[in-house]
Amino acid sequence: MIKIFGGALVLIACLGYAASLMERLRYHRDVLQSLIQIWDLLAGEIRYERLTMAEAFRNLDRKYHGVAGGIMRRISERLAEADDVDLETVWADVFRKEQKTLMLSPEELDILLDTGKTLGYLDVEAQVSRLNYFRGRLEKKFQEAEKEIHEKRKLYRYIAVAVGVMIVLMAV
Repeated sequence: MIKIFGGALVLIACLGYAASLMERLRYHRDVLQSLIQIWDLLAGEIRYERLTMAEAFRNLDRKYHGVAGGIMRRISERLAEADDVDLETVWADVFRKEQKTLMLSPEELDILLDTGKTLGYLDVEAQVSRLNYFRGRLEKKFQEAEKEIHEKRKLYRYIAVAVGVMIVLMAV
């Protein structure tokens, strides 16, 4: 009876690990979706509100509360702290510090850093155009993350069950 109970616990633990791997993939996808939504809101703030970048980030902090929403608050706070700091530097610092938390790949981080290089320096239409370009690149990464979730869902489950059964058989 104890062996059966122990075997069941091993299988449950293996399935739990597979579920945690899937949750990491979903979190990564949600971060990308959150960044895409922020890009849309930022483009709107720039195009229609005609705000400075510091004001736009302050407004985004109030409007958006998604997974990556705290980043806009940190950028806004850093811009408000010192007038002599440029947006590109603040943008890059914040995203580099948050790379592991947001689970961004190096390529995704490059997209974000490239976006920061164009904000605040161009006219309104050029900034919105660049934001839309980088949004498209993020959208492609989002679709890749969606595809990865669908491909790995069953694979993780099957491997977890196989490993669990193998551990149970070796322990018996």
